[in-house]
Amino acid sequence: MKFPRLQKLMQREDMSDKFQFCWFQTYPPVGEDDIAAQKAARPWLPDDYLEFLRLTDGAVLEMFVLYGIAEGHTHSIENKDFYVEPYGKADWFPVGHDPAGDAFVIHRTGSIATIGSDPPPDEPVPLCENFHELIEDVCCGPRYIDYFGGPPGEREWLDYLRGQGWVNDA
Repeated sequence: MKFPRLQKLMQREDMSDKFQFCWFQTYPPVGEDDIAAQKAARPWLPDDYLEFLRLTDGAVLEMFVLYGIAEGHTHSIENKDFYVEPYGKADWFPVGHDPAGDAFVIHRTGSIATIGSDPPPDEPVPLCENFHELIEDVCCGPRYIDYFGGPPGEREWLDYLRGQGWVNDA
């Protein structure tokens, strides 16, 4: 199963309406025509990212925002090229951002990096090997706490991940 944690989250078990409103949103999946258009524009887009789009066209996972590609999307990928322009639009593709507004970008190799803006780095900063790892380990799993350098002040998402057994910082 691709993205088992995300798929479990999408079942919305043990989530109050308030929790979903504040911390978790998914969207209808992307159609194959839209995926084909993305693949034609960037033939190097990795399969795990395309599989994500087949599950949900973007997502909000606590304060992590993953962009949607459909026209008119609430968190649209449109106008996000400014993140990657200094590093080469042919090699990088913006797919989301963290709570500080630092971009998550996919490299043509499939690896994921971050690009901050205060100040922008000389090169994107490596984060993980692939998009699957970004979703399953950084946003929803064992690397969540490390990403923030310790437990974040807001605890509701972290408590949910702990309850699922996906994060253990004890």
